[in-house]
Parts: sequence; structure tokens; C-alpha cells
Amino acid sequence: MASRILVTISVIIISLLCPSALRAAEIRIIPDSLPIFTPEIPVKVSTDNMPTTLPGYQKTESERWWWNQAKNFTLNLNDTTVRYPKFLKFCLDVYKWGDHFFNSYDSDYVVGTGKRWKARIVNDNWVDSYIMTFPEHMKMHMLSDMYANVGAYLQYMAVSVGYTYDMGNIVNGHTNDHKKMELGFNCALFNIEAYYHENTGGTFLRRFGDYHDGGYFKEKFPGLSLYTYGVDAVYYFNHKRYSHGAAYNFSKIQKKSQGSFVTGFAYSNILLSFDFTKLPLELLPYLTIPLTTYKFHYNSYALVLGYGYNWVIKPRLLFNATLTPSIGLTHCYEDSLEGAKYMTAMNMAGRSSITYNLGNFFFSGIFRFNGHWYKSGTYSLFSSVENFSANIGFRF
Repeated sequence: MASRILVTISVIIISLLCPSALRAAEIRIIPDSLPIFTPEIPVKVSTDNMPTTLPGYQKTESERWWWNQAKNFTLNLNDTTVRYPKFLKFCLDVYKWGDHFFNSYDSDYVVGTGKRWKARIVNDNWVDSYIMTFPEHMKMHMLSDMYANVGAYLQYMAVSVGYTYDMGNIVNGHTNDHKKMELGFNCALFNIEAYYHENTGGTFLRRFGDYHDGGYFKEKFPGLSLYTYGVDAVYYFNHKRYSHGAAYNFSKIQKKSQGSFVTGFAYSNILLSFDFTKLPLELLPYLTIPLTTYKFHYNSYALVLGYGYNWVIKPRLLFNATLTPSIGLTHCYEDSLEGAKYMTAMNMAGRSSITYNLGNFFFSGIFRFNGHWYKSGTYSLFSSVENFSANIGFRF
């Protein structure tokens, strides 16, 4: 301590006698008792993930009650502190189990949108087509009007409500004589669709035997009626990495290209009749079969085997192509043209879509094809429905 005092006194004397020498030596005196201060750099602290309540805070019973949180739009289904009535809690537990079992994906390939609500506008367009071969090698092609609907839908998870407007009186100048209803359910493991189609007269003859030298023409034919309904159900083998919902339901995002083999079951009931007594007079000389009504009425039970592929063109742009042919058994009713009998059922279904996701907005074009082939020793009939829809929507 004494030596330090002597050094300090010596430095003071030198500084008085020769201050330039002190500056040249750059001697600094730091007393033991004085703290060293350094300049503070301001640091910005993010509060995005900070809790809204102080640590250790316990919500009151009123704050934990589910209905109070639902009214304030703060209800989180994954919050384990929320209190529910017993039955509602049981339903929620079943839902969580089902969501985990049926909707689990590999997050490197498929992720959720983070939204439960969807609002969308849809323009739906479809046609029916028929290709027939009768005895005496007479061939006939028919094509229906183009049917169009415009609708708006609001959807929460799997529940959807909406309204559609028939555009027939604008597109065709008259009210459509065609009905189409569809209902579907989709999850990671499988997809189920039920449908009903009806056409009672809105059809044109496009080819009829040797008329116009077997070429194509367009002539109204009011003698056709079609009633068909069915259910298609398919299972996705690669359901962890391939999402059907990303391409057609806008409920998931496909991050990497991936495909999947599919298998399932298809059931359809078809009642199709042609009343040739309503043929235009100029076509009657070209009819090589009796002038009467021909009815095809049958059930089809078929095993589906196919493949679907999601191609991620860009992170926001997805293209899908799916082909699902099926083969099985056809059972004809007694009122059918050839009576009660069993035949081989061969059907073909396919679909394709292109979807663009822009934040919570989505834009999509979807094409679908569903065809049924009736083949006996005398008659051949291939009937199909082709459908195109355009979708614009928003998730929230």
C-alpha cells in the first residue's frame, strides 16, 4: 500500500514538471475503490411470446369455463385447463383421438393450414355423355347440355352450408332439367363420396347410325332419362406423406411431391332409358332396331385400384392427377332390357386439379370424370359424367 502511495506521488510530481512525458507513457491510474463502468448497448426485447399473465397466475373458474372463452373468441381446443360439461368433454376427447388417428401426417411432406374456417365461391359445370352400340352394328353418341351453377359456401372444419344459383336460364336460355348432389368426407387415411345425378331430357344426339354418313351433328333428343346414385370409398396407402385434401379440399398444404396407391370400393345404381318413339322424323329411316323404349337398370359393385400423385410445382402451386379404374359385378334388375342377369362391371374414374395458395387465399380448378360400362352379348353402353369446377376462397 505504501509503495503504491509513493508511486502515485511520483506520478503527480512528474506530471507537474513534465506533463508531455506522462502523455507519451500513457499511464492511467485506476483507484482500487472505484468501479469500472462500460457503456451500455440498448437491447430490444421481444414480447411476442411473453405470457399474458404473470408467472404463477391461476385463472378463475369463470375464466376457465369454455362458454366464456368461446364468447370472447379465445377458446383453444388444445388448452387442457379449459373446463367443459362432461358430455362435451367426452365428445372433445373422441374428436382429438379421431383427429390424431385419422389425420396424422409427416410434417416434412404435409402440414395443416392453421385455420378451421373457409369461405369460397364456386362455379360448377358438367355434362353427361353416352356411347351406345346396338344390334346390326348401329352406333349412337349423345351429349347433354352444359349445366352450370354458381354458389357460395361457408365451412367450419367438416361442416359446410351454402347456396347455389342455377345458371341454366342464362347459359341455355331455359331452366336446367338436370340435378346433381354430392356429399363427401376426407381425412388422411381415406376419402368417401356419395352422389346423385338426374337428367330428364336435356340431351343432344351427336351421332346416329349412318345418318350424315356416320358423321357428327347436333339434334335435340327429349327421349333420354337418367337417374343414378352411388358411393365411392378409397384408402390411401401412403397417407402419411400424400394428401388428397391438399388438392381437392384446401385443408392441407403439400410441401413435397408425393404419390400414393389407392384401393377401395365403388357402388352405383343406374336407371337409364332411351325412348326412340321421340326421335326426330328424319332419323327414323336410320334406326335399325325396333322403335320402342330401351331401359338399362342395374347395380354395380366394384373393387377400386388406382394411383394419385401430388406434384408441388412451386411452394404455392400444386398439381394432382388421380386415376381409379374398378372392376366387379353388375346385377341387372328384371325391368332392365335383358332381364335379371349378372355381368362383369368395368368402370373408370379420374380427376385432376391445380391449386394455388396465396397466404390464406386459394384458387383452384378441378376436373372429374366418372364412367360406367354396361357390356352384354347384344348391347354395349358407356355412360359418363364430366365435371369442371373453379374455386376461389379464403381461410380464417
